[in-house]
Amino acid sequence: MEQLLTAAQMRTADEATIQSGISSRELMERAARAALSVLEESFDTTLVLFLCGSGNNGGDGLAMARFFAEKGGRTRVMYLGALNKDGDPDRSRMSEECARQFSLLPCTVEVCTELNVDGVTAAVDAIFGIGLTRPIEGKTAKTIQKMRATEIPVLAIDIPSGIDADTGAIQGTALPAKHTVAIAARKWGHMLYPGASLCGEITIADIGIRANVCNGYIVRKSDIFDLPARHARAHKGTFGRVLIIGGSVGMSGAGFLAAKAAMRAGAGLVEIIAPEQNRIIYQTQLPEALLTLYDPDQFDETLLLCALSRADAVAIGMGLSQSESAHRMVSVALTHAKTPLIADADALNLMASDRALLALCYGRSYPTILTPHLGEMSRLSGQSITALTADMPKNALSFAKNSGTVLVMKDARTVISDGETLFLNPYGNSGMATGGSGDVLAGVIASFSAQGASPTDAARLGVLAHALAGDAAAATYGNRGMIASDIIEKLCDILK
Repeated sequence: MEQLLTAAQMRTADEATIQSGISSRELMERAARAALSVLEESFDTTLVLFLCGSGNNGGDGLAMARFFAEKGGRTRVMYLGALNKDGDPDRSRMSEECARQFSLLPCTVEVCTELNVDGVTAAVDAIFGIGLTRPIEGKTAKTIQKMRATEIPVLAIDIPSGIDADTGAIQGTALPAKHTVAIAARKWGHMLYPGASLCGEITIADIGIRANVCNGYIVRKSDIFDLPARHARAHKGTFGRVLIIGGSVGMSGAGFLAAKAAMRAGAGLVEIIAPEQNRIIYQTQLPEALLTLYDPDQFDETLLLCALSRADAVAIGMGLSQSESAHRMVSVALTHAKTPLIADADALNLMASDRALLALCYGRSYPTILTPHLGEMSRLSGQSITALTADMPKNALSFAKNSGTVLVMKDARTVISDGETLFLNPYGNSGMATGGSGDVLAGVIASFSAQGASPTDAARLGVLAHALAGDAAAATYGNRGMIASDIIEKLCDILK
C-alpha cells in the first residue's frame, strides 16, 4: 500500500530525516532536481517562469530555477513574498533555506515582483506548497487568477498552491497544475476533492525522506490479492454463508442486488430473509439464493434468530424500510448476530433516528462495519455534510475510534477507517452514482467477511473490488448508461 501523509506528518518526517544527518539544503536541492527532471521531460521549457513564495516551497523553486539557469535554460523568477522598502525581495522575511537559495541565484536569472508572462511557455508553482494554513488573498490571489487566465501549463512543487494538503479544500483560490511533483509521498489533498481535480498528473519524488509516522494509505489494485485464498479442496460451506436482511415489499431489488453481489464476490451460500410477498420475485431472479420468508405484519423473531445462527456474515438495511418490523429486525441483529455485521441504508437511518439502536451497534462484541454515504453519515454523527467533507480523514478516524466500528464513508473518494488506520480508495467513477450501487457494495463486503477476511480488509477490499468493477462497467457501458447490476457482472472479471 502507498503511504498518504498529512502536512504535519510530512514535517515530522522531514525533521527526522534532517536529524539523521541529511541537511535541509540537501533535501531541498534533491527535491528541486527531481522536479526539474519532470519539467524538462513534460513541458516546453523555452522560457520558464518560477513563481516563488518566501517559505521552503519557494526555496525549492529558487533552487530549481538556479539549476535550470546553470544548464542554459531561459529563466524568470517572480517573487511573491514580502518586499523591503526599496521594493526588492526582503531576505529577512524568507525562511532560512529560501534566503540561502535566493542568494545563490546566478545573475542571468531575471527576478521580478510583478507578473510578466511575455514569452513564457511553462510555469513552476513554488508559492506555498503544503504550508498553506489560510485563504490566499491580496496580490498572490490576483497573481494566481491572472495565471489561470493565461492557460500556461503549470508544474506544482509538492501540491498546487491554494489546496489544503490535509483536506483537498480550496483556500480562497488555487493554481491548477498540469503536473505535480509530490515530495516523498502523496498528501491527502492530492487525493480528496476538490483539490484532486487540480493536481494533474502526479509524480512522487523520492528524496530520501522516510515517513514512519504514517497511518494513512491509498488502496491499490494489487491489494485485491490480499483476499483469503480459495483452496482447491473445498465445498460451499468453506467460503462462508451470507445473510441478507433487506428488500421490503416494493424494494426487493435492493436485497437482490446485495445477495447477487455476495455470490459474485465468492460467498459459498447466500440466504435472504424477506417478506412473503417477495417469494416469487427472488425465486425467479436469484434461484441460487436460500429464502427465509416472514409476514411483515406479524414478524416472528425466531425466524431471524435461526437465520442469524446459520450465518458467517450479515448485511442488513438494503431496502429494509423504516417500519416497526424493520426496527425490530435491526435491534435483534445487532443484539444477537455473532458474526461480522454490515449495516447499510435503512439500518443506518434507523440507528440515526433511535440512539438506542446506535448504542447497540457500538456495544457489539463482534465486528460491525458501517457503510454510510455522506447524507447518512451526517444523520449518524450529527455533523453537517459541509463539516464532514471539510476533513473526511479526521472525521472518519474519530467516528470509527469512538464507535468501535469499521467505517466506510462513501463519497467520490471513499475513506475507510477502523479507528487506527485510514485508507482512501482512488478508483470508481460518476456512473456509480446510481440506485443500487450501495446495495452491491454491502453485499461484496459481507461476502469477503464470510470468506474470512478481517473486518478492515473486508471493508477496504470490498470498496476496492466494487470500484474496479464500476470502472470496468463504465468502460463497457459509459458512466451515463451503466446501472448497478452492471457492476455485479464486472465483479467476475475483476476477481478472476
